Amino acid sequence: MSEANQQEKTTSNSAGDLELLFRAVVKMHKRCLNKEMDRRGLSKVGQPWILFMLRDHKTAAGCDQKGFSEALGVSPATIAVSIKRMERAGLVSKEADPCDLRRNHLTITDKGLHLVDDCIRAFEYVDAGTFKGFSEEERRQMEKGYRHMMENLVAMGAHVPTFMKQEEKK
Repeated sequence: MSEANQQEKTTSNSAGDLELLFRAVVKMHKRCLNKEMDRRGLSKVGQPWILFMLRDHKTAAGCDQKGFSEALGVSPATIAVSIKRMERAGLVSKEADPCDLRRNHLTITDKGLHLVDDCIRAFEYVDAGTFKGFSEEERRQMEKGYRHMMENLVAMGAHVPTFMKQEEKK
């Protein structure tokens, strides 16, 4: 095997390993987060990001199912199921818009507000454990890499979730 072919094969394997590692880390992080949510009794929260958005805006008068879907980068059907579950759990309340009965106003309840704080603590706990032992330089390099991946995904047609756009403005 020529040296160029050997190098190409090594690069290909390491790139494949990188993608595999990336998928594994994402999956492991999600499992740890789910475990932490379960441990805290938050497994019924459904879509924590909806609660985060409602906490920041109290009443999502201008944000319908489609708006949440676009903001979070998930399907409207996923949002509908999550909202129904959260409504049954007493985390949000829904009222018809008096001017347009096809639209609903979503409001976070006191119970929902309390759970948001617990969700944030769960995220912080898992994230702190995930990045334990990383130097500031390693964290900066990793952030640079993730931002580069996001740019590549946008170039392929993906949309940056609205909550990420808001974080970048800060």
